[in-house]
Amino acid sequence: MRIKNKKMNLELIQKHLGRVPNKIEQLFFKSFWNSVQKQSRFDFEVSQTEIQSSNNSKLTLVAEGKSDPRMIVADNIIFAENSKKLAAIPSAKGSYVIGISPDITLSQSNTGRQVYFLYGAGLKSIIQELYKHDWFAGSLPVHKYGLGFTLYTYLNENHCGLQMPLKKNDDLHILSKKGVHGLLIFINRRFDNSFQDLINDAKNDCMDMGFITGEPNIELMTGQNPSGHIPLSILEILVRQEQNLDEIKMQTAIPDFSSPKIKKKKNYNNELKKLIDDSNSVVPIQISQKTIKVKGNIAIFKRGKAMFGAAVNDNSYIDYNDYKMKSVAAIANSTRHLVCAGIRPEVCSGFVNLAESNPSENGSFLKGIKDVGQILNISIENLSFEISPDLPQGEFCTVGTSVSDKFFPNTFGSSDLFISMLGSHRGELGGSRYLSLSSQDGTGSRPVVDLMMESRLQDAILTGIQGGLIQSARPVGRGGVAVSIATSFEKNTDLGARIHFSRKLKTEELLFGETQGLVLVTIKESDLMEFERVCMTIGIPATTIGRITNDGLFTFNDSIKFPVNSLN
Repeated sequence: MRIKNKKMNLELIQKHLGRVPNKIEQLFFKSFWNSVQKQSRFDFEVSQTEIQSSNNSKLTLVAEGKSDPRMIVADNIIFAENSKKLAAIPSAKGSYVIGISPDITLSQSNTGRQVYFLYGAGLKSIIQELYKHDWFAGSLPVHKYGLGFTLYTYLNENHCGLQMPLKKNDDLHILSKKGVHGLLIFINRRFDNSFQDLINDAKNDCMDMGFITGEPNIELMTGQNPSGHIPLSILEILVRQEQNLDEIKMQTAIPDFSSPKIKKKKNYNNELKKLIDDSNSVVPIQISQKTIKVKGNIAIFKRGKAMFGAAVNDNSYIDYNDYKMKSVAAIANSTRHLVCAGIRPEVCSGFVNLAESNPSENGSFLKGIKDVGQILNISIENLSFEISPDLPQGEFCTVGTSVSDKFFPNTFGSSDLFISMLGSHRGELGGSRYLSLSSQDGTGSRPVVDLMMESRLQDAILTGIQGGLIQSARPVGRGGVAVSIATSFEKNTDLGARIHFSRKLKTEELLFGETQGLVLVTIKESDLMEFERVCMTIGIPATTIGRITNDGLFTFNDSIKFPVNSLN
């Protein structure tokens, strides 16, 4: 749980230590506590959200937030894994940093390790060199103010201790020194001279933190003389003393939105045109790297023969009273976009704003994040948190690896392809752009996400793409089915589309309802039966709703008839 600048409990330390700590020990406790104050914030929230999937992804994704009080440094996480940085995607909250790690296995033994803290310039080059040597045993990222907390976390998780040398008492201030960050390095003690030779040629600042011991204590040494004895159990008590370990509070009642007032019309051409103009006004991801291809909220990039993708959710305009569904819908949206681009989702991160005084909404939002990670089998990692006066909200990015060697299209390629809809259209208008443009934002039932169905949907799409059965794929989102079809045409095209689709829905719901979990795909006539068999086997509804034509007209039942060249 967040620790809100509370005072260190010296009486508690004295009680468990059995004596008054000496000056050096007090200095250690004070510096350690300052580091804990910064770095352990949101530990409770992290434990309720972050999860590792079973896909053993090599990808790392870090949401580096401008306002996260933990001041997490994405590069340190990337460097510690000797990962190659693939891309950085800017966000209003900070940036998403993506890396990929190599296949390297390091020694797992803790005892016999010497520990160093490296900081300053040139961390990337020194870590790359260290990973070449058998005597290198690993590294950990240290964020701003975070050396003390990182040391404690390592020792606590590995049930070991540290003998720490002090040249002067002021050395202890570095445990929580403002702005100091870098890498904690572990090497085999027998090769300390080899490490020293390497580090002497580097530009880094390096501090000897001591060596790992088998007993769970931190022994402070001044020269050959012991100057302090810190049982790890006391540090654990300090960290936990102010934590609120109560059960997560969840929403027990979710208020309904009022029903929208809708007037039935004979023709919806004008509404379609307004919604297309609205969708064209959305600013795509802004990336300066020329090697990265951007389409809307998706970024595609290659490294060697492999291709990767990242997608940021684009449905944040939908307001939810159900805060669990709010986070579920956002993450599912980003993964759905990736899948339609032929990318298998692997890891997800995001910028999370939590409310100061709404524990049930916060708990529901955090639970949704973890649930979607578990069911869609994606790792949720390195989230950025901050507190705001508003109700909980978040922006999420998902990255993954392509199942093919080319960018999969989301536009119609040729005439005579069949258009199929995957998923069940429920026509929810709540939160839709259609109601927003009608000045009815606070009305209508919000779209929900069935995560089990979503998992099967994404499986069917990736299977269809890998098997060459699907020619294009586009998720239904902003503006509903009608807009998704209209924006699937390339500019200056002679293609059209003829849609005949009926459901027990109002016309507005059918055309503009923004049901989450719908995807439009195009299929060759010769592949249609095989693709429907695949969908039936996986357990996902597939409905053929129309066909691509060469007459340049887009028609949807009797409700829409528009020349395609005027839609662009």
